Amino acid sequence: MKRILVIISALAFVLIGVFFVKTKQTQVASTEPFTSGYAKVLTNDCYLLKSPDKSSGIFLLEQSYFVKVLEVTDNLYFKVQYLQFEGFVEKSKVSFIEEFPKEPYLVGITFDIYDIGNVCLRNTPETLDNDMNILCTIKASTKDLTYYGKCTGEEAIKGLGNVWYYCAYQDEYGNLNKGYIYSALTRNLSAITSSNESLTLVSVQNFRPVDNLLYLNLSTKNILIILTALPTLFVLYLFVKPSKILNKKD
Repeated sequence: MKRILVIISALAFVLIGVFFVKTKQTQVASTEPFTSGYAKVLTNDCYLLKSPDKSSGIFLLEQSYFVKVLEVTDNLYFKVQYLQFEGFVEKSKVSFIEEFPKEPYLVGITFDIYDIGNVCLRNTPETLDNDMNILCTIKASTKDLTYYGKCTGEEAIKGLGNVWYYCAYQDEYGNLNKGYIYSALTRNLSAITSSNESLTLVSVQNFRPVDNLLYLNLSTKNILIILTALPTLFVLYLFVKPSKILNKKD
């Protein structure tokens, strides 16, 4: 009799779990639009910022790609993640999406250094008389520097524009440096194409970061609950099986 009660309790646990998840998901769906927590970059002037301040731009985010929203900073800014970077974006320049993007970030973009001479990687997009912002020197003809984005800065060479690339460079000793290179001293920048993921934009008024597991669809959640319960049911089966064998022997 006790064994039967244990089995009934285990089955009840599974059924209650499925019902609870369904009820909670229905409540969430009825009060707030569904979002994966990712937001699409809507404009071509959306900077990843060091702080919630327009003047603290690191580099421009490519329009049509995505950022992962970590928290709401205030009425104007989100704190976000982009690749390995954490920073801020203006709320007005992004929109939440419903789905999880397969390739949220622009990756695989590289460029080379001209053969003319060595160039400097700097921590700000400008040349200083005292060279205090130089991180390292990169040899002429160096290839395949990792490109993250561009920004406007000083027109270091008259007539060649004010665009700088924010990038990563690994030296011969394995040291990885990230900073700015004046774009006029580079060549062979990979072609940058827009994201072709057509995802659903949603308006979310009260965003609360939630673990990705909670954004799984209902069927997937139910399957996970059942799979979690299977080991318990298997142990119960092993617990009951010996008694059946003994009953047959009797």
